[in-house]
Amino acid sequence: MVFLVAGVILVGALGLLNLALSLAIVRRLRRQEEQRRVDPHAPSGPEVGTKLPTFSSPTLDGEVFASESLAGGAAALSFITTSCGACDEFVADMPEFASRTGLDDSRIVVVIAGEQGKARQMADRLDGLATVVFEEAPGDISSLYSITATPTTVIADADQYVTATHTGSKPALQALPA
Repeated sequence: MVFLVAGVILVGALGLLNLALSLAIVRRLRRQEEQRRVDPHAPSGPEVGTKLPTFSSPTLDGEVFASESLAGGAAALSFITTSCGACDEFVADMPEFASRTGLDDSRIVVVIAGEQGKARQMADRLDGLATVVFEEAPGDISSLYSITATPTTVIADADQYVTATHTGSKPALQALPA
């Protein structure tokens, strides 16, 4: 009888411990999800009026992309991560963005940071719409551009000066220079 009571008490204690740990995990996941939500007014990217930082990096196709190649026309650089829900929405909206801006895939650059396998899946959806550069999450290019939230789009004019930055899945097209 003593063993039966001890067993019931032990199972009850383990059940309460399991419940407490489950609640702690749920609370932490909720807090992380709240932190991931993108504030469209969050400062992310270089300041308007500053010159685009220059970089050179391999694309997912193995070619080398140099940011200097963007000179001479309007350009958009977007920064996304593989772990961001809003970034999936951004990728889905990219055909509309490319169509409405009239920019071809050499004038739209998407920097994907994160896990390389998922980055390749995202890049497949951007094929023909953008030049895709990959970096380990978050890497040198994101730091160079002062990216603090994703997705962030930086729009530049022909002289490579920043005309607008936008945080969120639908960049502000009215900021695109003519």
